[in-house]
Amino acid sequence: MKTDVLFIHPGNSKKTYQDLINSYTAIAPPSWTSLLAAYVNNKGYFVSIHDVNIEGFDAKREIEKYNPKLIVIMVYGHQPSASTQTMTNASIIINEIKKYNKNIPIAIGGTHPSALPEITLKEEKVDYVIVGEGAYQIISILEYLNGKKNIKEILGVWFRYKSFLLNNKPAELIKDLDLELNDYAFELLPDLSKYRAHNFHCFGYEMRSPYISMNTSLGCPYNCDFCCINALFGKPCIRYWSVDTVIQWINELVHAYNIKHIRFDDELFILDTKRVELLCDKLIERNYDLNIWAYARVDTINEKLLKKMRKAGFNWLCLGIESANEKVRIGVNKRINKDIKYVVKSIKENGINIQGNYMFGLPDDSLETMQETLDLSIDLNCEHANFYCTMPYPGSKLYEQHEYKLNILPESWNGYSQYSYETKPLPTKYLSASDVLRFRDNAFYEYFSNNDYLCMIHNKFGIKFVNEIQDMLKIKIKRNILSD
Repeated sequence: MKTDVLFIHPGNSKKTYQDLINSYTAIAPPSWTSLLAAYVNNKGYFVSIHDVNIEGFDAKREIEKYNPKLIVIMVYGHQPSASTQTMTNASIIINEIKKYNKNIPIAIGGTHPSALPEITLKEEKVDYVIVGEGAYQIISILEYLNGKKNIKEILGVWFRYKSFLLNNKPAELIKDLDLELNDYAFELLPDLSKYRAHNFHCFGYEMRSPYISMNTSLGCPYNCDFCCINALFGKPCIRYWSVDTVIQWINELVHAYNIKHIRFDDELFILDTKRVELLCDKLIERNYDLNIWAYARVDTINEKLLKKMRKAGFNWLCLGIESANEKVRIGVNKRINKDIKYVVKSIKENGINIQGNYMFGLPDDSLETMQETLDLSIDLNCEHANFYCTMPYPGSKLYEQHEYKLNILPESWNGYSQYSYETKPLPTKYLSASDVLRFRDNAFYEYFSNNDYLCMIHNKFGIKFVNEIQDMLKIKIKRNILSD
């Protein structure tokens, strides 16, 4: 078949997560790719999606199957960090395509390419690097390929012109999400039953599939030094789809795809409390019986909302706690204006589970401040915890501060992955990268083997999930910089 645009979601699960991918991590559908595919399709082009995480990849097979006029690879993860770590596999796929047929034009976009367009164009055998969201840019590239537009008129794209690397002016952000980016191409994805939620997201459930991750908003109005989310949008900002549009998507997912487990990937879901309340009202009215996970800052939690959110199916809230030490948080422009323990207690009392996100290796961290953070995590005893090492993700202020310092950044893009063998976090003012990583890996084990934590999981969810956690701890993650 002849395809105008073949969207490829590159994936990199095994190399990114090592053996944790076998049972514990999520396999999430490429929601951003799905949004863009629907947009291009609605403009009258024939599109397809190929998800490497589900379907594998063979250049000859895919090119002969789809016969694409343009290939678009969106390096965009379901957390900001996932973009850079996926570049390794994206590069392999690009090289395989060009080896098989060097004449097929390839465009690459996403958070990492938007943050480092010149480097991406120099390093990769791509024809176009998309800077920004991508919807307008992809249509412009197609118009150029069809002879309807001059290449220098394509906004928000880097390209090679003769012997030069050129970039045009930035493209505008999509002004009205409901009007222009109002559909997910769910029907173009592989069977949604092949995707699965994170293990903890389904504590208390028998099945982790079918599963969907999706957005109800784009961007974040905050500007934390360690975050790269706004590299895609060019500035701190947040834009929303209407509640009616979100409900329309969920209604389709429930009735056409039997979806129960949903993760809202909004960087900051709880900000506009009236909007969240309206969404909850509509979910309660429809009685979908969902298992929803969403993200929030500690200081955006509105206690009046919690009961309604629980009734609407919000079983999990992920809180960016980051550090127990206020000075360390302020050092990366992350201010928390509420009492963390009080907020966590309120959420638990309303029957909502918590995933606490913690960071080790922030610039002002010492062994003592990292221990404070670990002690706080154990004291809060959230139903799940993520322990991150601080990484200088491209597009973040931390990357800008360290990009020209020798031997500081990871040697490969996969080194930005939290669970990869090549992981290399930032050193702090007081600690080496290996000090930070060693502390993080020990903290992970200490938290999940803690008796108070395991007893809480047993009482809430049952022995099956205690056993699952203990089996997880038997998986040893290999680290290059910690090797003897």
